[in-house]
Amino acid sequence: MKNIDISFITINYNSSSFTIKLIESIISQTKDLNFEIIVVDNASEKEDFSTLKNFTKNISNLKLIENNINSGFASGNMLGVNYASGKYYFFINNDCLLLNNTAGILKNFLDNNDDVALVTAKVLDDKKNFSSSYKQFPHVLKQLFGNSIQRFFSKNKFPSNKIKLNKNSQVEVVSGSCMFFRADIFCDIGGFDTIFFLYCEEEDISKKVWDIGKKVYFIPEAEVYHKSGGSTSQNILMEREFYISYYHLLNKHFNVFERVLLKIALFFKLFFRVFKKKNGLAIFLSMLKGFPRKESLRYKQKLIKKEENNVI
Repeated sequence: MKNIDISFITINYNSSSFTIKLIESIISQTKDLNFEIIVVDNASEKEDFSTLKNFTKNISNLKLIENNINSGFASGNMLGVNYASGKYYFFINNDCLLLNNTAGILKNFLDNNDDVALVTAKVLDDKKNFSSSYKQFPHVLKQLFGNSIQRFFSKNKFPSNKIKLNKNSQVEVVSGSCMFFRADIFCDIGGFDTIFFLYCEEEDISKKVWDIGKKVYFIPEAEVYHKSGGSTSQNILMEREFYISYYHLLNKHFNVFERVLLKIALFFKLFFRVFKKKNGLAIFLSMLKGFPRKESLRYKQKLIKKEENNVI
């Protein structure tokens, strides 16, 4: 295909039933655009990959990339970028569905707003309520004194995720489940930081956009359904992975004084959770060790030997 407008990029990991539904929604809802779909399979079980392979084999504008290791969200998407040719990259979780001409609406907005590099849609849950379309970057004042104090002193008064926006609006961080990028800007800022295995990639990439003087927007006319938790299981390993990523985010974007304050605030938060949450003690003990990166799920993955590498 030539002159591709949009490259949809998604990751499958033992969840082909979700991925198939996403692909169907992309094909049915995307109107009057040249697009391609790139699915990175992050070393799923043989049966799950076979199901996906059989479904996609006759879709001409789809590339199925078989990864030999579960490389996580950031690395998996960056692998997909290697095969992408679109003017725009639409990174979307495989447990999402497009509810309208989402890609066309987001593309049209970026076509007409050169100062914006990254947008997201209205992300809805099972009850059609706002899910997690946007949020705020971690702030020292917010962590210590609450959102109201932080907004009072902040020069950039971005909305919190508790505010339901009904018009196109600047936001600080977009949902990681639905990120629509100008491809050239995404490449210029180096794409996703592959040190992140899961979680906090959206905070990091949104911050990188702001740092080059471009804007991030929420576009409510575009709609996506997200079955939260459909692509990952929620357990203590996932929770610890979040904090490992969070520590990397703090170490990357804050000075020493700010990092100390944010980690002290987290210390007290997790200490009181010891008495309230099932996994509270285990998470607190991991924090006392500094949420070491060596405990990341990244280092628990096994390389799956394939008879041949598949790009379909």
